[in-house]
Amino acid sequence: MDIELFKKDIAKCIEHVKEDLSQIRTGRATPELVEEVMINAYETTSPLKNLATISAVDAKTINIQPWDKSILENISKGISSANLGLSPMTEGDRVLVKLPDLTEERRMEYVKIMKERIEDGRIAVRQVRQKYMKEIDEAQKDGFSEDEADRLRDEIEKEVKLSNEKIEEIKGDKEKDLLTI
Repeated sequence: MDIELFKKDIAKCIEHVKEDLSQIRTGRATPELVEEVMINAYETTSPLKNLATISAVDAKTINIQPWDKSILENISKGISSANLGLSPMTEGDRVLVKLPDLTEERRMEYVKIMKERIEDGRIAVRQVRQKYMKEIDEAQKDGFSEDEADRLRDEIEKEVKLSNEKIEEIKGDKEKDLLTI
């Protein structure tokens, strides 16, 4: 039973929560809002980040510069159909996405989505914890000392507590961002 592997798995859970939350709109234009949108191009679907350079022009505008100009229309359609409440405009050899102002109702909807994703992160942490606790139990059956097993369990519980505190901190920051007008 390697505690360092456990810590890496927990870190992956936290990183996944951060990535998930970065895709929830806060009112500021960020490339993360659209980079995972699936685009139909070349008879396959790919995330937008694999097809174009994405940048924030200002606080309300995202600029998408496709590497192949022939897929401009596909990008525009993909963003429109992604149900993000964004309306892309093709302008020359790029696609501009203007972010509408967030209504109070929409902000609350995003907070709700954010809380669901936070809970998914907590569940992932619990699953990792369960997996390693089972490993300790198995090792104990195979002759692992009880003192060592208890020490590992305590260390795992400490890490889980720390990771849940980090997730709670991430949640607080994101909620503040979402509710700030």
